[in-house]
Amino acid sequence: MDYDADGRLDIVTGSYTGEFYLFLRQPDGAFAQRQLLVDETGATLMMPFDTIYSVTAELVDMDADGDLDLVVGARSAAVQIVANVGTRAAPKWSKERRELKTEGGEVIKGSNAHHADWDGDGTADLIVGGEHDGVRWYRNVGAKDAPRYAAGEVLVRPNSSAQQAEGSTPKGPGSRLKVHVTDWDQDGRADLLVGDVTWQESVTGPPLTPAEVKEQEALQRQMQEIADKIAAEKDEKVRAELGKARKELSVKYWSYDRTKTHTHGWVWLYRRAPAPAAPR
Repeated sequence: MDYDADGRLDIVTGSYTGEFYLFLRQPDGAFAQRQLLVDETGATLMMPFDTIYSVTAELVDMDADGDLDLVVGARSAAVQIVANVGTRAAPKWSKERRELKTEGGEVIKGSNAHHADWDGDGTADLIVGGEHDGVRWYRNVGAKDAPRYAAGEVLVRPNSSAQQAEGSTPKGPGSRLKVHVTDWDQDGRADLLVGDVTWQESVTGPPLTPAEVKEQEALQRQMQEIADKIAAEKDEKVRAELGKARKELSVKYWSYDRTKTHTHGWVWLYRRAPAPAAPR
């Protein structure tokens, strides 16, 4: 995308730890050395790592003021909006952020958030790749440059077998889905590309004792209780403290793991089917 309105396509990318990087395109076509995005105070623009991490970035005019705002996807967290309080040619990022919601008040979550006209009505909808819950489409029921989103509709269902036996081939997308809409086969219809991660595993080490199984189950319950509290908590500092506590429990939980895993990424193509012919 053209970050600074100079007619050249630049790159903006997120990171695991929550920062954002800009690579400006030079007149000769090369990219300049990366630079960190900063907020309006000059501080590094980043998401709070305890609760929002593995972030993706997309620039869209979300408030109809003519400049591009930052849309942030993240693992297991709400999509975040960071307003551009500068100009189209000289973006300046707010130190505040807000969670993206549907017009019905539903918090929209996703590993990445991508805007594209999925239903062909001339406005950009929101397509979201989930951490564990497939791909959802949020129809834009507002204006082109002032979006409002209907409730999510499933485009790709979650894969219940994200973990695979070593050497196997999955039957569908795994987790941490990243989505992009494009006309792949140039037939005039919007197709969907979905990237993922899967885990291929083999068992190693002795089995857990009954006491260890109970301890691991107890840790899992505690982690879920904290996750529920994080989801309901509004205070950012409290959420950060809860996130820290959950990570400490997570380290203990995974110490009982008896599997060796290898990650593998796949890209899945979903071609859009032609509309059914009208009855005669």
